[in-house]
Amino acid sequence: MPEWIEKALSDVILPLETGKRPAGGVSSETEGVPSIGGENIDPAGKMSYANVNRIPPEFAYLMNKGRLKAGDTLINKDGAQTGKVAQYDGVFPEAWINEHVFIVRGRSDQIHSDYLFYSLLDRRAQGQIARRITGSAQPGLSSDFAKAVSISLPRDMGRQSLIARILCLLDTKIEETEALLAKQECVRAGLMQDLFTRGVDEHGQLRPHCDATPDLYHETELGWFPVGWTVEDFGKRIDVIDPNPSHRYPAEVKEGIPICSTENFCGADAFDLSFSKHVPESTFISQNNRCRYHELDVVFARKGRIGLARRFGDTRKVFSHTVVVMKPLDRRTNRSWLLWLARCDVLLSGIAREMNTNSGVPTLGIEFIKSMQVPFPPEAEQAIIANMLDQQASAIRVLQDDLAKLRLQKAGLMQDLLTGEVSVAPLLESTAA
Repeated sequence: MPEWIEKALSDVILPLETGKRPAGGVSSETEGVPSIGGENIDPAGKMSYANVNRIPPEFAYLMNKGRLKAGDTLINKDGAQTGKVAQYDGVFPEAWINEHVFIVRGRSDQIHSDYLFYSLLDRRAQGQIARRITGSAQPGLSSDFAKAVSISLPRDMGRQSLIARILCLLDTKIEETEALLAKQECVRAGLMQDLFTRGVDEHGQLRPHCDATPDLYHETELGWFPVGWTVEDFGKRIDVIDPNPSHRYPAEVKEGIPICSTENFCGADAFDLSFSKHVPESTFISQNNRCRYHELDVVFARKGRIGLARRFGDTRKVFSHTVVVMKPLDRRTNRSWLLWLARCDVLLSGIAREMNTNSGVPTLGIEFIKSMQVPFPPEAEQAIIANMLDQQASAIRVLQDDLAKLRLQKAGLMQDLLTGEVSVAPLLESTAA
């Protein structure tokens, strides 16, 4: 008898359940018990409780179906996220589902609840589910989908449990890394706020607050800043260049220089040029001769996704009219510091108040950028500030890389473990380490 078998989902689960809501609808302001719906299923396969609607207890207790148990797998049965799954973790003492969700509950003698969840989260099952979705304007999934979805599983329930445990351990590591990353990003945001309002002293330490040491600060048009800082028009210290003032490019070529627009901004410090169109190298030469690119020049989004900023970097590229290139006019402005200035609230808060949205797409004029009042520390202090923020960014990139590796590892293991291609025991030891 084979250790692994292939079965239809309908053969290893109890009849699907769905729920309902009282006439007149519900909201998160309603008193009562939680009513979980598709909005509580995160696209990444997690439960989201940022907005939980509630129904009266007397209505819930009259329903014969739809009451949740910890470990239940939920699948979105209609709407934009049709087919997405998550596992209910029992966070509420009592909870029901609404009419937009199915409960997929395994037969206890056939399939482990955690194994069931990961099987439905896996891309193989997701592909099968996607083929059962009907409708385009209003996508939907009928209860018959369970007959068309097949899953592989070990006959031994203990092995199912071990496989699910490995994937749970990886999920825990991913969640811990996500939490560390979120914490570091909050630390950086707070550090930026302090550095661009208080700066650092001669020892490289944050200055005390103005309230505690008013003699270290002076009043400017923008408020109180450290003595020695000046407030000037952005354009007096920084050149702001439109790389493509004509808004046109020559004919595209199959191989050449990639076009970069705000759509190519990705991550926190990079461009994704994998889907870019290409133009001849002569276009880059022409644009570079006019802009004289330096790898530390700042590329700043001025249309659509206003306010995103990246370093030019070491990859040759041609920029669209959706961005501007910022570069210091003289040595009084540190190139690395300029990137952080372009990302800080001191600059962005002023931009947010003045965005030009007459065309329907938010657009920022170059002359407005040049006329903005900006605080400038002395150059030596700029270098220290930039170095501190660069170090913080480096720590964040390490966490981002770790998170990407963990997600990739999980995707690969799901494929291998849920088909029996990889032995369970050695992986359990290495994952727990």
